[in-house]
Amino acid sequence: MLRRVLSIAAAYVGLVVGAGFASGQEVLQYFVAHGVPGLWGAVISAVILALTGMIILQLGSYFQAKEHSAVFEEVAHRVTSKALDVFIIFTLFCMGFVMIAGAGSNLEQQFGLPTWVGSALMALLVIVVGRMDVSKVTAVIGGITPFIMVFIIGAGVYAIANAAGSVASLEPRATALSPAIGNWFISANNYVAMALSLAVSMAIVMGGDLMHPRAAGVGGLLGGLTFGALLVLATVALYLQIPVVADAEMPMLELVDAIHPVLGVIMSVVIYGMIFNTALGMYYALAKRVAGRRESWFEPALIILTIIGFGLSFVGFKTLVAYLYPIIGYVGMVLIAILVAAWLKQRATIREESQRRTLIQRLGVKKLDATQDFSAREQKRLDAEIAESNIDDDQLRDDMEQEIVAVIESDENAEVDESVSLADDTDTSPGN
Repeated sequence: MLRRVLSIAAAYVGLVVGAGFASGQEVLQYFVAHGVPGLWGAVISAVILALTGMIILQLGSYFQAKEHSAVFEEVAHRVTSKALDVFIIFTLFCMGFVMIAGAGSNLEQQFGLPTWVGSALMALLVIVVGRMDVSKVTAVIGGITPFIMVFIIGAGVYAIANAAGSVASLEPRATALSPAIGNWFISANNYVAMALSLAVSMAIVMGGDLMHPRAAGVGGLLGGLTFGALLVLATVALYLQIPVVADAEMPMLELVDAIHPVLGVIMSVVIYGMIFNTALGMYYALAKRVAGRRESWFEPALIILTIIGFGLSFVGFKTLVAYLYPIIGYVGMVLIAILVAAWLKQRATIREESQRRTLIQRLGVKKLDATQDFSAREQKRLDAEIAESNIDDDQLRDDMEQEIVAVIESDENAEVDESVSLADDTDTSPGN
C-alpha cells in the first residue's frame, strides 16, 4: 500500500507541476510581484494545494471514477455538472495554446530563435506524436519531472546562497512588476484554483484507479505537500534574484542560465520537454472529447485545434499567463468550492466506505487464497459488505478481485485459487 501511495503522490506532483510552473512565469506574476506578502501567499497556496489534492483524489477513489464527469454528476446539479465539463474543455484548449506560446519563448530566450520557430515545432510535434501511441510517449516524457524538481531545488539553494540583497531591499524591485491579480491573498487562491483546474480531470481518474479512498487521500496530500514545497522554494529563489529574472519570459530558465550556461541549455531542453508533455496531453484529450465516439474525427480535430492554438500563441506567453490564467482561476474557485463542499458533506460516508473496502479486501484475500479456509458465514458477510458499498456490485467485485490477486501473488506463502471468485459462494469450507 505504501508503494501505491508514493506512486500516486509522485504522479500528482508531475501532473500539477506543468510547464508553466517550470518556467517560473506563473510564480513571478502570482507571488513575487506582491513582494513580501506574496511569499506568504506561496505558503498559503502550498497548504491549500495539499488539502485539495487529498480531497480530489479521495473523491475519485470513492466514486471509482473513470472520467471527471463521473464525480461532477454525483456532487453537482445536472446543469452545474455540464457547465463544469464545458469549463474543463475550455481550460484544456486555453492551456494548450499557452504551452505552444511557451515553447516559442523558451527557444527564443535560450537560443535566440524567432518565437514562431519554437511554437511551430511544438505544434508539429503535437500533431505528429498525437497520432501515435500517446501512452508510451507521455510515459517517457513524464520522466522529465524529476529533473525539473532537481533544477528547482538546485536553483533555490543557489539563489538563497547568492541573494541579490535582503528581503526588504528587494521588495521595491519585486513590486514594480505587474501582478496577475492585484490582491496577494486572492492571487494565492486563484493560483491554486488555476493549477487544479488544469489537473483536476486527470487527478480524478488517478484517484479512481485506487480502490481505497484513504490511500488515495494520503497520496494526494503527500503529493500536494511536495508540490507546495517546490512552489515556496521557487518563489523565494526568484524573489532573491529579482534583478536577474524580472524581465525574462522564462525567469527560472534565466536563473539557471546565470548559474552556468551549460545548465541553462539543459534546463531549456527539460522545460521544452515539459511543455511538449503538457501540450500533447491537452490537445489529445481535447481532440478525443470533440470527436467523441466518431473515431474518424479524431485526427482532423487534433490538426485543426493545434493549428488554431498555434495562431493564438502569437499573443505572447507572458500576456497569455497574465490574462488567461486569472480567468481560469476564478472559475476554478467555483469548481474547487463544489468539490470541497461535497467532500465535507460526505467525509463520514467516505471514511466508512474506506473501512468497508478494507474489510472486503481482507475477506476476499482469505477466500481467493487457496491456502486458507473460508466459511459460509464469511461469504455472507462479504456479500453483505459488497451490497452496502456505493459502487455497483459487479464493478466492485471485478476491480477488487484484480487487486486481491495482486496482493496474494506478492505473498510467496499464498496461492491464488483460480476456481473461485468473490461472487462464488459454492466453494466454502466449514472452518472459522
